[in-house]
Amino acid sequence: MTTHLAGRDWTEQVTATPWAEGGGLPLFVTPSGPELRDDPAAVARWFAANREGLFAAATAAGALVLRGFAVRETADFARLVADIPPPSSGYAGGATPRGSLAEKVFESTKYPPQYKLPLHQEMAYLPSYPSKVIFFSRIAAETGGETTIGDMRRFGAQVPEEFARALRARGVRYIRNYRDPAWSTGNRMLDDYHRPWPDAMGTADRAEAEAIARGMGMEPRWEDNGSLSLIYVGPGYIAHPETGEEVWFNQLVSQFYAPEMIGEERFRLNLQHYGPGAPQPVQVSFGDGTPFDSETIVALSRALHAGEVAFPWQAGDVMILDNFHTAHGRNPFTGQRDTQVALVA
Repeated sequence: MTTHLAGRDWTEQVTATPWAEGGGLPLFVTPSGPELRDDPAAVARWFAANREGLFAAATAAGALVLRGFAVRETADFARLVADIPPPSSGYAGGATPRGSLAEKVFESTKYPPQYKLPLHQEMAYLPSYPSKVIFFSRIAAETGGETTIGDMRRFGAQVPEEFARALRARGVRYIRNYRDPAWSTGNRMLDDYHRPWPDAMGTADRAEAEAIARGMGMEPRWEDNGSLSLIYVGPGYIAHPETGEEVWFNQLVSQFYAPEMIGEERFRLNLQHYGPGAPQPVQVSFGDGTPFDSETIVALSRALHAGEVAFPWQAGDVMILDNFHTAHGRNPFTGQRDTQVALVA
């Protein structure tokens, strides 16, 4: 059944329909008249006027997709997010390489198209993270390439209570490593994924990089191969800043390296190319350094991905994602794919 969004003046301009195949996640919003379908400037005005309500709807539903609006190019998307404040540290310290396309607009994660990017909450491994993530599909892949999403409220209810108690008490310790640009694993795919530290920190000056890391609440450590490790102990759960409810918020599942999680091929490559003095891109443990039990994390991963939703992108789609209630990932794809991202403080 189609229902109108409650709000100020948008009641007569759009309709909203939960996606039945995803159990209601996401909520699709479509324009009722030609102005929002045909005029990018009108869309920008409408979005600015109703942004608070749209964000509230995204928080309630978990994810909201604008479909059929006149958002066709990067400039149109950039106009939507121009007045939205980004996280205080931007994408500094971000794990994966992604280029800037316009002010506040980034490429989606550069990850080999043949691999699946697991569900995760954006930048949960850092002290500063976005409350929402906004995606724009400029070009949909020929096959696959869906931005997968998962309901973290539903997943959180499935976490064994004994593990949840331990996670609340200890938190998660992340050791994220950024390679020296002059150092190579000898494998192009691994190098492409392993972000260089000057790119991650926005400076090639070691002292400045250290100061930025400490200013963000992380402890820097230089490794024997010239790479930079950033150490941070974060929470396993947090209170949602808008609703106050406790939500699972970490990246221990997506960052746990096991063959069941990242695939046999990549696991073998990691063993082959990383070792003493050359840390792999990420290591996770309980906050006190106690290792996670592999069987437990693999079981959590299966539970998380069992509820995964993958709706086909259409060119022009814009998805507003609540970063606490909803995780996101990416399916493998073929052909050209251009999905762009903006982060919301």
